[in-house]
Amino acid sequence: MNFSVFETDKNGLQKFYEETIAKNETYAPVEKFGKYDYKKVSALPECDPDSPISLTMSVKPLFFPRSSKIMKYEENREGTIITETDEDPLAGKRVILGVKHCDARGLQVLDRVYKWDYIDADYQKRRENSVIISTRCNKADVNCFCTSLDYDVENSDAHDIRIINGLNEKIYIQAVTEKGEDLLKGVPGLQFSVCSSEVAGEESAKHFKAFDSSFRLKMNYKEVNEKLQNSFDSPEFDPASKNCISCNTCAFICPTCHCFKITDEKIKDTGIRYKSYDSCNNGYFTLMAGGHNPRPVKYRRWRQRAMHKFVYYKERFGVNLCVGCGHCAISCPVNISIFDVVNQVV
Repeated sequence: MNFSVFETDKNGLQKFYEETIAKNETYAPVEKFGKYDYKKVSALPECDPDSPISLTMSVKPLFFPRSSKIMKYEENREGTIITETDEDPLAGKRVILGVKHCDARGLQVLDRVYKWDYIDADYQKRRENSVIISTRCNKADVNCFCTSLDYDVENSDAHDIRIINGLNEKIYIQAVTEKGEDLLKGVPGLQFSVCSSEVAGEESAKHFKAFDSSFRLKMNYKEVNEKLQNSFDSPEFDPASKNCISCNTCAFICPTCHCFKITDEKIKDTGIRYKSYDSCNNGYFTLMAGGHNPRPVKYRRWRQRAMHKFVYYKERFGVNLCVGCGHCAISCPVNISIFDVVNQVV
Protein backbone atom coordinates (compact mmCIF):
# COMPACT_ATOMS: atom_id res chain seq x y z
CA MET A 1 0.00 0.00 0.00
CA ASN A 2 1.28 3.46 -0.91
CA PHE A 3 0.98 5.94 1.92
CA SER A 4 0.84 9.73 1.78
CA VAL A 5 3.96 11.90 1.82
CA PHE A 6 3.77 15.66 2.36
CA GLU A 7 6.33 18.42 2.03
CA THR A 8 6.36 21.39 4.38
CA ASP A 9 8.71 23.57 6.44
CA LYS A 10 9.29 24.24 10.14
CA ASN A 11 6.21 26.45 10.39
CA GLY A 12 4.09 23.79 8.72
CA LEU A 13 5.45 21.13 11.06
CA GLN A 14 4.60 23.30 14.06
CA LYS A 15 1.08 23.72 12.69
CA PHE A 16 0.82 19.95 12.25
CA TYR A 17 1.84 19.39 15.86
CA GLU A 18 -0.63 22.01 17.09
CA GLU A 19 -3.53 20.51 15.14
CA THR A 20 -2.63 16.99 16.24
CA ILE A 21 -2.58 17.99 19.91
CA ALA A 22 -5.86 19.87 19.53
CA LYS A 23 -7.66 16.90 17.93
CA ASN A 24 -6.22 14.00 19.94
CA GLU A 25 -5.19 12.88 23.39
CA THR A 26 -1.48 13.48 23.00
CA TYR A 27 1.69 12.56 24.85
CA ALA A 28 5.03 14.23 24.17
CA PRO A 29 8.42 14.89 25.82
CA VAL A 30 7.99 17.39 28.67
CA GLU A 31 11.03 18.93 30.36
CA LYS A 32 11.52 18.76 34.12
CA PHE A 33 14.84 19.26 35.93
CA GLY A 34 16.75 19.06 32.66
CA LYS A 35 15.23 15.73 31.54
CA TYR A 36 12.35 15.01 29.18
CA ASP A 37 9.68 12.46 30.03
CA TYR A 38 6.52 11.59 28.10
CA LYS A 39 3.49 13.31 29.60
CA LYS A 40 -0.02 14.16 28.44
CA VAL A 41 -0.07 17.64 26.90
CA SER A 42 -2.81 20.03 25.81
CA ALA A 43 -0.74 22.58 23.88
CA LEU A 44 2.54 22.59 21.94
CA PRO A 45 4.39 25.06 24.24
CA GLU A 46 4.15 22.47 27.02
CA CYS A 47 6.43 20.03 25.22
CA ASP A 48 9.32 19.60 22.81
CA PRO A 49 8.84 16.92 20.13
CA ASP A 50 12.47 17.52 19.07
CA SER A 51 13.97 16.95 22.51
CA PRO A 52 17.59 15.65 22.47
CA ILE A 53 17.99 11.87 22.60
CA SER A 54 20.50 12.06 25.47
CA LEU A 55 18.01 13.85 27.73
CA THR A 56 14.80 12.06 26.71
CA MET A 57 13.47 9.15 28.73
CA SER A 58 12.13 6.09 26.95
CA VAL A 59 8.53 5.91 25.79
CA LYS A 60 8.37 2.37 27.24
CA PRO A 61 6.45 3.34 30.43
CA LEU A 62 3.45 4.36 28.29
CA PHE A 63 3.16 0.70 27.24
CA PHE A 64 4.90 -1.18 30.05
CA PRO A 65 4.36 1.04 33.15
CA ARG A 66 6.97 1.20 35.87
CA SER A 67 4.35 -0.19 38.24
CA SER A 68 0.74 -1.13 37.54
CA LYS A 69 -2.15 -2.81 39.30
CA ILE A 70 -3.11 -6.17 37.81
CA MET A 71 -5.86 -7.28 40.18
CA LYS A 72 -7.62 -6.72 43.50
CA TYR A 73 -8.62 -9.45 45.92
CA GLU A 74 -10.60 -9.81 49.11
CA GLU A 75 -10.71 -12.77 51.46
CA ASN A 76 -13.86 -13.80 53.32
CA ARG A 77 -15.41 -16.94 54.76
CA GLU A 78 -16.38 -18.22 51.30
CA GLY A 79 -12.84 -17.86 49.95
CA THR A 80 -11.03 -15.23 47.90
CA ILE A 81 -12.88 -12.85 45.58
CA ILE A 82 -10.77 -11.51 42.70
CA THR A 83 -11.86 -8.34 40.89
CA GLU A 84 -10.51 -6.22 38.06
CA THR A 85 -8.48 -3.13 38.84
CA ASP A 86 -9.48 0.38 37.84
CA GLU A 87 -9.74 1.28 34.15
CA ASP A 88 -6.33 1.39 32.45
CA PRO A 89 -5.42 5.09 31.97
CA LEU A 90 -3.01 4.17 29.15
CA ALA A 91 -5.44 2.13 27.06
CA GLY A 92 -7.34 4.97 25.36
CA LYS A 93 -6.76 6.17 21.81
CA ARG A 94 -3.79 8.54 21.76
CA VAL A 95 -0.99 10.07 19.73
CA ILE A 96 2.62 10.10 20.91
CA LEU A 97 4.87 12.83 19.49
CA GLY A 98 8.64 12.97 19.37
CA VAL A 99 9.47 9.27 19.74
CA LYS A 100 13.04 8.62 18.60
CA HIS A 101 13.58 5.94 15.96
CA CYS A 102 15.58 3.73 18.36
CA ASP A 103 12.93 4.09 21.05
CA ALA A 104 10.14 3.14 18.63
CA ARG A 105 12.25 0.17 17.57
CA GLY A 106 12.34 -0.84 21.23
CA LEU A 107 8.56 -1.27 21.16
CA GLN A 108 8.88 -3.73 18.28
CA VAL A 109 11.27 -5.71 20.46
CA LEU A 110 8.72 -5.74 23.30
CA ASP A 111 6.00 -6.78 20.85
CA ARG A 112 7.70 -10.12 20.29
CA VAL A 113 7.89 -10.80 24.02
CA TYR A 114 4.30 -9.86 24.84
CA LYS A 115 2.73 -11.95 22.10
CA TRP A 116 5.05 -14.94 22.35
CA ASP A 117 4.01 -17.65 24.84
CA TYR A 118 1.49 -15.38 26.59
CA ILE A 119 -0.58 -12.54 25.17
CA ASP A 120 -0.45 -9.51 27.45
CA ALA A 121 -3.87 -8.00 26.70
CA ASP A 122 -3.14 -4.69 28.47
CA TYR A 123 0.06 -4.15 26.49
CA GLN A 124 -1.60 -5.11 23.20
CA LYS A 125 -4.47 -2.68 23.75
CA ARG A 126 -2.07 0.17 24.50
CA ARG A 127 -0.16 -0.61 21.30
CA GLU A 128 -3.26 -0.87 19.13
CA ASN A 129 -4.67 2.44 20.36
CA SER A 130 -1.43 4.42 19.94
CA VAL A 131 -0.22 6.36 16.91
CA ILE A 132 3.52 7.03 17.06
CA ILE A 133 5.00 10.07 15.32
CA SER A 134 8.76 9.76 15.11
CA THR A 135 11.49 12.18 14.12
CA ARG A 136 14.88 10.86 13.11
CA CYS A 137 17.71 12.53 15.01
CA ASN A 138 19.83 14.97 12.99
CA LYS A 139 23.01 14.04 14.86
CA ALA A 140 24.15 11.13 16.98
CA ASP A 141 24.89 11.59 20.66
CA VAL A 142 28.32 10.48 21.90
CA ASN A 143 26.84 7.23 23.29
CA CYS A 144 24.63 6.32 20.30
CA PHE A 145 25.35 3.33 18.05
CA CYS A 146 21.93 2.47 16.54
CA THR A 147 23.22 2.33 12.95
CA SER A 148 25.62 -0.48 13.89
CA LEU A 149 22.88 -2.96 14.73
CA ASP A 150 21.06 -5.51 12.59
CA TYR A 151 17.96 -3.60 11.55
CA ASP A 152 17.22 -0.94 8.96
CA VAL A 153 17.44 2.36 10.83
CA GLU A 154 16.98 4.37 7.65
CA ASN A 155 13.71 2.71 6.62
CA SER A 156 12.37 1.85 10.06
CA ASP A 157 8.73 0.74 10.17
CA ALA A 158 8.53 0.93 13.96
CA HIS A 159 6.42 4.10 13.92
CA ASP A 160 3.23 5.27 12.17
CA ILE A 161 4.33 8.68 10.88
CA ARG A 162 7.89 9.62 10.02
CA ILE A 163 9.23 13.19 10.15
CA ILE A 164 12.26 13.68 7.87
CA ASN A 165 14.32 16.86 8.10
CA GLY A 166 15.54 17.46 4.57
CA LEU A 167 18.94 19.00 3.98
CA ASN A 168 17.23 21.76 1.98
CA GLU A 169 15.33 23.01 5.07
CA LYS A 170 12.22 21.29 3.81
CA ILE A 171 10.47 18.81 6.06
CA TYR A 172 8.74 15.64 4.89
CA ILE A 173 5.86 14.05 6.76
CA GLN A 174 5.34 10.47 5.68
CA ALA A 175 2.69 7.97 6.76
CA VAL A 176 4.21 4.54 7.36
CA THR A 177 1.13 2.59 8.47
CA GLU A 178 -2.63 2.74 8.02
CA LYS A 179 -2.96 4.30 11.46
CA GLY A 180 -0.57 7.04 10.38
CA GLU A 181 -2.46 7.56 7.12
CA ASP A 182 -5.77 7.89 8.98
CA LEU A 183 -4.30 10.46 11.36
CA LEU A 184 -2.92 12.59 8.53
CA LYS A 185 -6.28 12.56 6.80
CA GLY A 186 -7.99 13.52 10.05
CA VAL A 187 -5.96 16.67 10.67
CA PRO A 188 -7.79 19.45 8.79
CA GLY A 189 -6.55 22.79 7.57
CA LEU A 190 -2.93 21.89 6.87
CA GLN A 191 -1.44 23.51 3.79
CA PHE A 192 0.88 20.70 2.78
CA SER A 193 2.26 19.99 -0.65
CA VAL A 194 1.81 16.42 -1.77
CA CYS A 195 5.19 14.85 -2.42
CA SER A 196 6.21 11.70 -4.26
CA SER A 197 7.69 8.88 -2.23
CA GLU A 198 10.71 8.90 -4.58
CA VAL A 199 11.60 12.51 -3.72
CA ALA A 200 11.06 11.89 -0.02
CA GLY A 201 13.17 8.74 -0.26
CA GLU A 202 16.03 10.65 -1.88
CA GLU A 203 15.91 13.33 0.80
CA SER A 204 15.72 10.69 3.50
CA ALA A 205 18.80 8.94 2.10
CA LYS A 206 20.76 12.22 2.05
CA HIS A 207 19.73 12.97 5.61
CA PHE A 208 20.61 9.46 6.74
CA LYS A 209 24.06 9.68 5.16
CA ALA A 210 24.79 12.87 7.11
CA PHE A 211 23.30 11.35 10.26
CA ASP A 212 25.32 8.13 9.93
CA SER A 213 28.56 10.07 9.52
CA SER A 214 28.03 11.77 12.90
CA PHE A 215 28.49 8.58 14.94
CA ARG A 216 31.48 8.24 17.22
CA LEU A 217 30.69 4.59 18.05
CA LYS A 218 30.67 1.88 15.39
CA MET A 219 30.23 -1.83 15.91
CA ASN A 220 30.43 -4.85 13.62
CA TYR A 221 27.32 -6.41 15.10
CA LYS A 222 27.55 -9.68 13.17
CA GLU A 223 31.11 -10.21 14.39
CA VAL A 224 30.20 -9.32 17.99
CA ASN A 225 27.22 -11.67 17.93
CA GLU A 226 29.28 -14.58 16.58
CA LYS A 227 32.12 -14.06 19.08
CA LEU A 228 29.81 -13.62 22.07
CA GLN A 229 28.20 -16.98 21.38
CA ASN A 230 31.54 -18.53 22.32
CA SER A 231 32.36 -16.15 25.17
CA PHE A 232 30.19 -17.48 28.00
CA ASP A 233 33.27 -18.48 30.01
CA SER A 234 35.26 -15.35 29.16
CA PRO A 235 37.20 -14.01 32.18
CA GLU A 236 36.67 -10.49 30.81
CA PHE A 237 33.14 -10.29 32.26
CA ASP A 238 34.68 -9.81 35.71
CA PRO A 239 36.79 -6.68 35.02
CA ALA A 240 34.09 -5.32 32.69
CA SER A 241 31.54 -5.36 35.51
CA LYS A 242 33.67 -4.71 38.58
CA ASN A 243 32.55 -1.08 39.00
CA CYS A 244 28.85 -1.93 38.78
CA ILE A 245 26.92 -0.96 41.95
CA SER A 246 23.81 -2.97 40.93
CA CYS A 247 21.53 0.08 41.02
CA ASN A 248 19.56 -1.24 37.99
CA THR A 249 19.30 2.21 36.40
CA CYS A 250 20.44 0.74 33.07
CA ALA A 251 17.56 -1.75 33.02
CA PHE A 252 14.88 0.67 34.19
CA ILE A 253 15.76 3.29 31.56
CA CYS A 254 16.34 0.78 28.73
CA PRO A 255 13.68 0.77 25.96
CA THR A 256 13.81 -3.03 25.66
CA CYS A 257 14.40 -4.47 29.15
CA HIS A 258 11.22 -6.24 30.18
CA CYS A 259 11.92 -8.11 33.43
CA PHE A 260 9.26 -7.60 36.08
CA LYS A 261 8.25 -8.77 39.52
CA ILE A 262 4.85 -9.45 41.08
CA THR A 263 4.16 -8.10 44.57
CA ASP A 264 1.11 -7.96 46.83
CA GLU A 265 0.13 -5.12 49.15
CA LYS A 266 -2.37 -6.38 51.68
CA ILE A 267 -4.19 -4.68 54.53
CA LYS A 268 -6.19 -7.11 56.66
CA ASP A 269 -8.36 -9.09 54.21
CA THR A 270 -7.99 -6.83 51.16
CA GLY A 271 -5.07 -6.61 48.78
CA ILE A 272 -3.79 -5.33 45.44
CA ARG A 273 -1.36 -7.19 43.20
CA TYR A 274 1.23 -5.11 41.33
CA LYS A 275 3.47 -5.72 38.33
CA SER A 276 6.66 -3.63 38.59
CA TYR A 277 10.04 -3.28 36.89
CA ASP A 278 12.81 -5.64 37.91
CA SER A 279 16.27 -6.40 36.55
CA CYS A 280 18.55 -9.39 36.04
CA ASN A 281 21.25 -7.19 37.62
CA ASN A 282 19.46 -7.47 40.95
CA GLY A 283 21.22 -9.85 43.31
CA TYR A 284 17.90 -11.36 44.37
CA PHE A 285 16.49 -11.73 40.82
CA THR A 286 17.44 -15.43 40.57
CA LEU A 287 17.23 -16.18 44.30
CA MET A 288 15.27 -19.40 44.75
CA ALA A 289 12.89 -20.32 47.57
CA GLY A 290 15.39 -22.78 49.01
CA GLY A 291 18.06 -20.08 49.27
CA HIS A 292 20.20 -21.04 46.26
CA ASN A 293 21.19 -18.26 43.84
CA PRO A 294 22.83 -19.30 40.52
CA ARG A 295 24.04 -15.72 39.93
CA PRO A 296 25.43 -14.62 43.31
CA VAL A 297 28.19 -12.41 41.89
CA LYS A 298 28.11 -9.36 39.61
CA TYR A 299 30.03 -10.76 36.68
CA ARG A 300 27.45 -13.54 36.20
CA ARG A 301 24.61 -11.04 36.22
CA TRP A 302 26.41 -8.77 33.75
CA ARG A 303 27.18 -11.79 31.59
CA GLN A 304 23.45 -12.58 31.50
CA ARG A 305 22.64 -8.99 30.56
CA ALA A 306 25.19 -8.85 27.74
CA MET A 307 24.35 -12.30 26.38
CA HIS A 308 20.62 -11.61 26.47
CA LYS A 309 21.05 -8.33 24.59
CA PHE A 310 23.30 -9.69 21.88
CA VAL A 311 22.86 -13.49 21.74
CA TYR A 312 19.89 -15.10 23.51
CA TYR A 313 17.14 -12.81 22.24
CA LYS A 314 18.60 -13.03 18.73
CA GLU A 315 18.51 -16.83 18.87
CA ARG A 316 14.84 -16.85 19.91
CA PHE A 317 13.36 -13.99 17.90
CA GLY A 318 15.83 -13.35 15.07
CA VAL A 319 16.76 -9.76 15.98
CA ASN A 320 18.98 -8.18 18.63
CA LEU A 321 17.60 -6.90 21.92
CA CYS A 322 19.75 -3.74 22.10
CA VAL A 323 18.65 -0.74 19.99
CA GLY A 324 21.84 1.30 20.42
CA CYS A 325 20.24 4.31 22.13
CA GLY A 326 23.08 4.70 24.65
CA HIS A 327 20.75 5.50 27.53
CA CYS A 328 22.38 2.92 29.79
CA ALA A 329 25.77 4.62 29.45
CA ILE A 330 24.26 8.10 29.86
CA SER A 331 22.47 7.19 33.09
CA CYS A 332 25.00 4.83 34.69
CA PRO A 333 26.54 6.47 37.80
CA VAL A 334 29.84 4.64 37.20
CA ASN A 335 29.89 5.07 33.38
CA ILE A 336 29.45 1.44 32.30
CA SER A 337 28.39 1.11 28.67
CA ILE A 338 26.94 -2.06 27.13
CA PHE A 339 28.85 -1.10 23.97
CA ASP A 340 32.17 -1.15 25.87
CA VAL A 341 31.33 -4.34 27.77
CA VAL A 342 30.57 -6.50 24.73
CA ASN A 343 33.56 -5.17 22.82
CA GLN A 344 35.86 -5.80 25.78
CA VAL A 345 34.61 -9.35 26.24
CA VAL A 346 35.03 -10.35 22.59
